[in-house]
Amino acid sequence: MKSKTAWLCLICLETALALYFGVSAAVSYGRVASLTCLESRSNLIPPLCVTHSLRPMPQTSARRNLLTNSTAKEGWATWYSRQSCQREGTGGKSILMANGKPLDDRAMTCAMWIVGKHGRPLRPDGRLVSVRNVQTGMTVQVAWADNGPGCVPRSRGVICDLTPAAMLALAGPDGIKAGRVKVKIERMTL
Repeated sequence: MKSKTAWLCLICLETALALYFGVSAAVSYGRVASLTCLESRSNLIPPLCVTHSLRPMPQTSARRNLLTNSTAKEGWATWYSRQSCQREGTGGKSILMANGKPLDDRAMTCAMWIVGKHGRPLRPDGRLVSVRNVQTGMTVQVAWADNGPGCVPRSRGVICDLTPAAMLALAGPDGIKAGRVKVKIERMTL
């Protein structure tokens, strides 16, 4: 008798967990499951019905910013190089970016956090990003190749990290010397 009760408890627990995780996943992706009834194989347990609609969750009219974790598209751009990564201890001889390629200081690339529609960070895919220097009006196009900047710089308003070549093209030697420049991310294409 005890073994049957234990098995029944395990089945109930398993069903409850499956429903919990199923509904949680459906809600997080914006859709929920349709009306389903789970038939019971035992006379002791009544059939379980879950009622949800297949309609997507209501969308707000506010535009989402997919560029950074913040709501601003305007902020600071800093630069990072192989030497700075080695100084921080984030790489050895070959420093790999998030896209799997080695960091090249001469490439026109940037590191940013781009958040998808579900709030999760996207992986760098090489899309072109237009970065405009707010003070001079100079614009450069860079490929999104890495994730960054880190949490602390982002909290201080840094929205992207540029390679030395991109920073030099955007702000000249003064930008390299200053270490950061006020920028606006204008356009992203895939």
